[in-house]
Amino acid sequence: MKNLIYQVWCGTLTEEAKVSSKLMKQYADRIGVEYLLHTNPNIASKRVNSDGPYWEWLNPTIDDSFLEYDNVLVLDLDIFPVEGLKENIFDQNFGDVGACTEPFQGKQRSTITVGGHINKENDEKWAKVVKDTWNVTLPRDDDGHLKVYNAGVVIFSNKGMRKARDWMSFQGYINLMKSRGLQRFYTVDQNYFHAMMFVNDIDFVEMNNGWNSQIHYIRGPLVDTNSNINDERDDDTKFVHVQMSGHKWNEKHLYEITNLPKSEWTFEYNRGKSK
Repeated sequence: MKNLIYQVWCGTLTEEAKVSSKLMKQYADRIGVEYLLHTNPNIASKRVNSDGPYWEWLNPTIDDSFLEYDNVLVLDLDIFPVEGLKENIFDQNFGDVGACTEPFQGKQRSTITVGGHINKENDEKWAKVVKDTWNVTLPRDDDGHLKVYNAGVVIFSNKGMRKARDWMSFQGYINLMKSRGLQRFYTVDQNYFHAMMFVNDIDFVEMNNGWNSQIHYIRGPLVDTNSNINDERDDDTKFVHVQMSGHKWNEKHLYEITNLPKSEWTFEYNRGKSK
């Protein structure tokens, strides 16, 4: 098997991105796979009229150079492996395409609006466009919220990459969602990927969330009295997705966030905690 770990960045690499790349290259070496960091490749960006950098992680679905690989793991540059990780992510069953859910998002979006327009009401509007266009009902969690699939950790098999070449074009999707009155978040890459998993002939596998354990700030009524951080790390955690914005992390901070309980973090992290 010829497998690849792929990360991509547009612009100048941040310190956080440099650390992620360094650690993922080390992880790739430990499990015996190739590693590629693409900086400013401008591949997917050529296929959209705006927000080009957000689409670049989907390069394996359009650039035939990736077809030399049996499988390609695409990782955001805010993903970090736990210390000494040796479990090979490629050893699991991931079908044509594998990804993880964001289990907290449905609950959060039902209580507040994130980023000015991301909420349960707009999630449902987006799902209705998918239903009306492709006659596909998107999956829900046990509480009835639409599942959210995160694009930070995605594996494509060779078959999956080939099938993706028949997906709706990036710009076609953007135009469709804008024509239905959806705002920016619902018109870009992650929701595109989510929709394509279910409107096409794709063997999609929902992977264990230990491959994408998120840490991020929360607001509104779901904030408890001790912390405004949703920390999804547990005994199954293998990759940590650090989404705590507003900081300039260094390698020491990122090591602590990835590997240590919050009680052992040596930096201030509960910024702006409020109900």
